[in-house]
Amino acid sequence: MIKKICNLATAVCFLALLFGLAAAFWILPDSPFSEAENRTLALFPEFSFETLTDGSFNAGMTEYFADQFPARPLFVRIKAESEIAAGRGENNGVLVGKNDQLAVRKFRVYESLLHQTPDMDYYYRSNVDAAIDALNAFAADASLPVVTILPPRSVDAAASAFTYPGEITDVLHEQLSAGLSPATGYIDLLPLFREHYDAGEYVYFRTDHHWTPEGAYLAYREIMKGFGMEDKILPESAFTVEEIPGFYGTTWSKSRLKFVEPDTIRYLSPGNEDEFVTDCLSVKMVKDEAGRPKKVKEIYKSFPGWLNRDYFTVKDKYGAFLDGTHNEQFISIPAMNRDREALLIMKDSFANTLVPYLAQHFDLVIGNLTGGVTNASELAEEYGCSRILIVYNWENLITSGSLAGIH
Repeated sequence: MIKKICNLATAVCFLALLFGLAAAFWILPDSPFSEAENRTLALFPEFSFETLTDGSFNAGMTEYFADQFPARPLFVRIKAESEIAAGRGENNGVLVGKNDQLAVRKFRVYESLLHQTPDMDYYYRSNVDAAIDALNAFAADASLPVVTILPPRSVDAAASAFTYPGEITDVLHEQLSAGLSPATGYIDLLPLFREHYDAGEYVYFRTDHHWTPEGAYLAYREIMKGFGMEDKILPESAFTVEEIPGFYGTTWSKSRLKFVEPDTIRYLSPGNEDEFVTDCLSVKMVKDEAGRPKKVKEIYKSFPGWLNRDYFTVKDKYGAFLDGTHNEQFISIPAMNRDREALLIMKDSFANTLVPYLAQHFDLVIGNLTGGVTNASELAEEYGCSRILIVYNWENLITSGSLAGIH
């Protein structure tokens, strides 16, 4: 009798949980964004005969159910911490190393405009070769000095924190070193960052895929050397440290490991931010007097300095640098009566923390490669730039084809 009661109670609890979750799924409102994961969540897919027959509706429903499942954050956390407790040393493709250093090892790898693989720990050499060829051709045709830095990923720079094999890092490193021509002004940053990381310096965030402002300062020094401007390098003592605690980065969001403590952003301030203005530009098509279409640029946002401090109060604190993502920006000192050199930066988000240092020497023209801005020659001519800097990290090299379009 007791056994029957236990079996019945188990069945009742199971059915209550099953139907309760099902009811909650349809009753609770959908959430369009997860701040904890820093990403947009899937919403109910559009239904049509075409989406049903081509399979996209079913795929959309799978993503919708996965993203909008009731109590999803709780179940995600239980799964993440169970993986670590089982001794796997990673969750969701994110490694957990010494001192709770996190690093993504699985990436959605770019193969072509029509295809990206699921999360993998390899990359397509042909895609990187295409980027190398484009860079070599661009630098060969450029009439201006070019410096190229390709920041390594956390899993590359902080390799000593993990037991994960480094063959992929070695292959990619050799491919870049052997393939990029002297004209690109390529600076190999991997040995430098490994040396400083292994010495215990805070050059890469633990919870994010970016380097820290201290790491960006190391890169700034190398950039200035690459331009032959060693004598202009500002010492680290020229900057004051402002600490912004409580930073949970994108790698933490992917790992969902709650026990990992947040980073502190140690912003190196030159103290003269208010002298600068950042303009964000957009391009639109208008008709000229003859009725022909032409491109016109207009400023859609301006702010003093290069920081939007509102971001320091939310989870995405790295977005404070350059106000997050904008395709085209210009940073200058309006009050100056003399012209300064203009530096064109073709970049991804790693360049955002370089701005406080480089702005001390140049007006900055910034084109966002990850947003599809690849017309570097046109921008350099339009703004009268005298030098070109390319900043594009290894993660984007293997997950995007943007750099292959630079011209």
